[in-house]
Amino acid sequence: MQANRINVSRRAPWRIALDALARACGSAAREPHERALDARPDAADAPSAPPDAPAPDAPVRAGVPEAMLGAVDFLAQLDDALRFQYVSDASIEFIGYHRDYLSMLTLHDLVASEEADELHALVARARASGKLESATLTVVKSLTYPICVELRLVSTAARGTPGFALAAFDVMHWREREASLTHTLNHDALTGLDNLVSLKDAISAAQAEAELTRTHAGLVLLDIDDYQRINRALGYDAGDELLRETARRIQHTAGHGERVARVAGDEFAVLLPAGSTPELAESLGRRLLTAIAQPYRHRGQHTHLSASVGVALYPDQSGKNAKSGAHTSLLRMADHALAQAKEAGGNALVFHTIDDNPADAERLKLEADLYEAVRNGEFSLFFQPITKIRTGAVVGVEALMRWNHPVHGLVPPSTFIPLAESIGLINYLGNWVLKAACMQITQWDAIGIRLDYISVNVSPQQFRDKRFTAAVKEALALTGIDARRLVFEITESLLMHDPEEATRLLEALTSIGIRFAVDDFGTGYSSLAYLQRFPLSKLKIDRSFVENLITSRNNRAIVSAVVGLAQSLGLELVAEGVETEAQRDLLADLGCDHIQGWLISHALPSDELARSFQSNSLVLHET
Repeated sequence: MQANRINVSRRAPWRIALDALARACGSAAREPHERALDARPDAADAPSAPPDAPAPDAPVRAGVPEAMLGAVDFLAQLDDALRFQYVSDASIEFIGYHRDYLSMLTLHDLVASEEADELHALVARARASGKLESATLTVVKSLTYPICVELRLVSTAARGTPGFALAAFDVMHWREREASLTHTLNHDALTGLDNLVSLKDAISAAQAEAELTRTHAGLVLLDIDDYQRINRALGYDAGDELLRETARRIQHTAGHGERVARVAGDEFAVLLPAGSTPELAESLGRRLLTAIAQPYRHRGQHTHLSASVGVALYPDQSGKNAKSGAHTSLLRMADHALAQAKEAGGNALVFHTIDDNPADAERLKLEADLYEAVRNGEFSLFFQPITKIRTGAVVGVEALMRWNHPVHGLVPPSTFIPLAESIGLINYLGNWVLKAACMQITQWDAIGIRLDYISVNVSPQQFRDKRFTAAVKEALALTGIDARRLVFEITESLLMHDPEEATRLLEALTSIGIRFAVDDFGTGYSSLAYLQRFPLSKLKIDRSFVENLITSRNNRAIVSAVVGLAQSLGLELVAEGVETEAQRDLLADLGCDHIQGWLISHALPSDELARSFQSNSLVLHET
């Protein structure tokens, strides 16, 4: 038995109404005598209308359901001179004119005079194409009220009646919603200031104007020193209020024509337009430092803050970065200056300068290359085995990022990792390493190479990023690996920067199975008391202690102490940089659990490492 089928038109109701109106025009042209037959029974009793008044009921005669008319705000039939021949009752109510008055107007009279050219172009397109054409124009309702409408016009000439069928839609609410969305996308919700998206557009325009006028644009970046202590001490509500007050102070300090933005959490910017001078930019920076230094008051309590300020001009005073592209933009230069101000201890202003030092020029070139490397996918992972010290069996690998530069070849991580941190690329690279490492371990599993774990280095910036935990969970979900097979290597300085926050993040990630190792242990300043509070699994002895282990009594004493510390805390111990059998044997005698270094294997690409296992050059640990 054939199922009942319901045929539903895929065409929009407004288009059905417009097409019906166009057909009605053609029908009226072919059979004008039928109009008399369609007269209503009470027509003789009805008051007479002007002979040219727009007819009120044409779409009903044309078979247009009344429900369709609700899909159109304004539906009309026009002659070739754009005079109104028919306007629906609902349209009369919408436009706010009496029908008799409307009969004396043309479409030109309804459209705002300053948009006459746009209307003329719309009519010309509709007449030439014979197809539906549209434009967004301003129509004046009730003589005085302008509204934004979308006009859709189709010629009826092909149906035998010169003229047009017209449908119009009030898009004021769409425009208001669009304006609201644009404002949201370009402004900071907390302070109402421009956000980074808006600032970048303004910077590009200011740089272009500075080049055109051969003047300078300026940028002042301000970062509140140790702002997190406010959140810790007073709570996030107090922190937000202090940020709003900071925004007000910066706005009050900035001059006319200077654009204020909130760039990040506690970082603000003031863009100085083309025509600025070094003296103006530095003066603004000094005044901002003074403004931030004034006491803040929250619930009767006074709080004192300081800030770091970075200042830059475009082009810089040497003129070297004019037309050199986005990699030497105001934002990048001011950010470098801000980083130097923070490194100086805060409460300081640093003016960005470029001197003739070849190292500076090389760094700028390498920065540009690093951005290109991200776009071109020039990074890869190498893997160095970690083995049991007694048996030599491989328990895991450390994933190490390599940059294959198209000119310089392999660039060492010691060169590009600090650079990536300084220009804000480290989070992107770190998250890429995380996903690539997780995917790699699943690929090895598929060919029978099942490692206990893979170890990934996590930078302090990446660790403190609010999106880090979500990125970890995303990588695990994407690849399906057991979280217990993922080890994050972090530094002592990361832990000690903010022990409370570090503890919270470590506990959140260990709760899903992630394990943590302290990398380069012994080079920082961890104490037993602090190590006891962190949920750690491993310590890695820095290679600097292993290098002179045989000849240095002090190094042996340090390694022995670290072994004892790890054993007392129940932590596995990995010695890095093991290159000789003598080093391995002494480490074994001292009680070390695992080793990593050239004695076992260099860091290898994934396919070479797989061949080493398949040829038994490396042996997997049997679990």
